[in-house]
Amino acid sequence: MKKTIVLLFAAALLITTADAQNDKKAKIQFEKTTIDLGKFGQEDPVRHCQFIFKNTGDANLYIHQIIPTCSCTSNKYPTHAIAPGSSDTIFVTYNGEGKSPRKFRSSITIHSNAENEMTKIYIKGELLPAKVVETPIIEITE
Repeated sequence: MKKTIVLLFAAALLITTADAQNDKKAKIQFEKTTIDLGKFGQEDPVRHCQFIFKNTGDANLYIHQIIPTCSCTSNKYPTHAIAPGSSDTIFVTYNGEGKSPRKFRSSITIHSNAENEMTKIYIKGELLPAKVVETPIIEITE
């Protein structure tokens, strides 16, 4: 009888411990969720920025995939585990080459194992038209 009670108690303790470990979640928190790239011209259409984030949860954070809304945006992100309390960086590049002058706001969706599985960050700015260079008119006389 004593063995049965001890075994039941041990099993209950193991189940409770396993459930407590399953409650651990990663949480991703960004310093900024929007970065303004400002105004820039078509003669220099590439801009770089970085989003710094921290795992504020109590489990390792893994970024599975990042999807930008525009092909003009590329990124580089950590593929390793980010431990609880640790910070890391997502690098984003906007390339406006061949794009029409315009104001833009692009979202970047981050898929991870965090409590909120999808998180969005944004870049915005204004791509200006190329500068017009005036050439002087030279009169030719006969």
